[in-house]
Amino acid sequence: MERIYITKLLLPLIQTPDKVTRHSYQTMYGRFLLPYYHQNPKMKMLEIGLGCNMNYGPGASVSLYKTLFPEAELWEAEFVEKCVRQYQGTEMMKGINVLTGDQGDYGTLDAWISKSGGNFDVVIDDGGHQNCQIWNSFMKLWPAVKPGGLYFIEDMEVARHDKKRKAQAPCDSNVIVPEKLKEMFDVLIYEEFGQQRSESDIEFIFCQADACVLGKKLDADPASVWWNKHKA
Repeated sequence: MERIYITKLLLPLIQTPDKVTRHSYQTMYGRFLLPYYHQNPKMKMLEIGLGCNMNYGPGASVSLYKTLFPEAELWEAEFVEKCVRQYQGTEMMKGINVLTGDQGDYGTLDAWISKSGGNFDVVIDDGGHQNCQIWNSFMKLWPAVKPGGLYFIEDMEVARHDKKRKAQAPCDSNVIVPEKLKEMFDVLIYEEFGQQRSESDIEFIFCQADACVLGKKLDADPASVWWNKHKA
């Protein structure tokens, strides 16, 4: 049903993102993001990666989101500033808030949170796909996700490729994001006998081919977060 619904919506679009062609991300977006929007139509969503390096050009996912989520507050973060300047002011970018810079840089991420105000309902990481970019982004942006919110990470099928394992402080080249997610999964699943379950504000982790989504607990306590003890 998710595939049929999203495919019908894509028919009028000139550009179709690989999210729903080469990848089948409509599986997780249909199960989690669409219902979330229906319950929270004024949601605030940040996507990392405008698509400036895609062969079909930038903005394909923007067109999709504007079609699917007409009432949402949409933010796009992109590394290639020249591309952003070229397309900003066009019809494609109308109504889209834009951030620029390196998603793996803590200073840049702090600036994004400051400029946007944080407090995101949804974050989608479709950026550079470097493990350290993904991990550094998660470490900074997950705390900026609202209780009950969603954090999507795409394109993790390349996580073990050598070219995707460049160190970027404070993350080192040994970090592989799917392995980090497995650690979080263990915290969710296992409880040592006689010990209190580790505190975490992660409600669930759902993975499909190439991607995962994490859901934040509705009663998430920012003072007791698991990942602060597991930084790279």
